[in-house]
Amino acid sequence: MLLPFLVLPFVLAFLVPSLAAGEGTATGTASVSTIEIKLEGKKLGFFGPGTIVEGEKLQIVNKTNPKQVGPHTFTLVTKSSLPKTSKARKSCFTPGKICFSIAEWHKFNPKTEKIGKQLVEVGPKGWSTEGTVKKSGDSWFSGEKPGGSIEEAVTAKAGTTLYFMCAVHPWMQGSIKVLPKPAT
Repeated sequence: MLLPFLVLPFVLAFLVPSLAAGEGTATGTASVSTIEIKLEGKKLGFFGPGTIVEGEKLQIVNKTNPKQVGPHTFTLVTKSSLPKTSKARKSCFTPGKICFSIAEWHKFNPKTEKIGKQLVEVGPKGWSTEGTVKKSGDSWFSGEKPGGSIEEAVTAKAGTTLYFMCAVHPWMQGSIKVLPKPAT
């Protein structure tokens, strides 16, 4: 049985294919950058900066109502793991596909419809490790209540581009380039 919040992305993917892009605008301060998960007009997506300094904190804030659009994940994945086509996004929750793998990383139990692990951290603490269908990456599940957020340092090395997506809404995708720390 597919859960209601897992069915919604498929319905929306058919109705609003233009939501596939996950670009955004910068928000935040000098020491903390923020990516907001929000519905802007008819576009559900990630909105935030395109760059971040190595070691800076990255805050992810859910500005949506999960009862209306479902919960979200902020999940680091390799660029090649991002579902790029409408067909790939529609089949994302099948075995061997990235959304299915992300659900496994979070210990999703389809019988109880519960997430066993809200935060998945692999590698160094902080945002650094991208996953694939064969290996876990860093990922956060927003939960079922509005206003969820998380703040972690970006521990990926300067020069890295981190790619991310929402496993519940596979068209929600984005990237952020890690810049070197300024010379002192």
